[in-house]
Amino acid sequence: MTDKHAIQDVLSQYVRATDERDGDAQAKLFDDNGMIRFFGRSGTEKYQLAGEPVIGAERIRRHMEGFPPRPERTYQHHITTDHLIRVNGAEATMNAQFLVFSSVAAPKPKDGWQAPPGVKGDITLIMIGYYDSDLRKIDGVWKLTRLDVKHSLPVFMG
Repeated sequence: MTDKHAIQDVLSQYVRATDERDGDAQAKLFDDNGMIRFFGRSGTEKYQLAGEPVIGAERIRRHMEGFPPRPERTYQHHITTDHLIRVNGAEATMNAQFLVFSSVAAPKPKDGWQAPPGVKGDITLIMIGYYDSDLRKIDGVWKLTRLDVKHSLPVFMG
């Protein structure tokens, strides 16, 4: 696997760990002092930091596990695209666009599903933005050292 593919794979693992709310899997993608920062903006305004940075793999794990449970039958799916990756030896940067969809499954009727066949539920786009990150190759494995989650909408981190 090329470095660029391995770096892109780190982001793929990150968004899947986020979708699954798997703090252990997410924390393993960061170096020991890795950091996530969340930003939001309104229109063309500058990005504004939303909340405090989450620093350190252990805090990143706890941060993910601190999210409230999802409502029943609800799931979210991250999609990333247009990965811009620059590698310079054991250091790299990656910027990618993201879309996040919420899917809410319809409750199964007591008498079972009826025609027409197909997907039963609703899908809604809930977030858009950019992931901007720095990575370092440590013992042959690419790890995130900084991940900025730049939402293209205002963000409140209570």
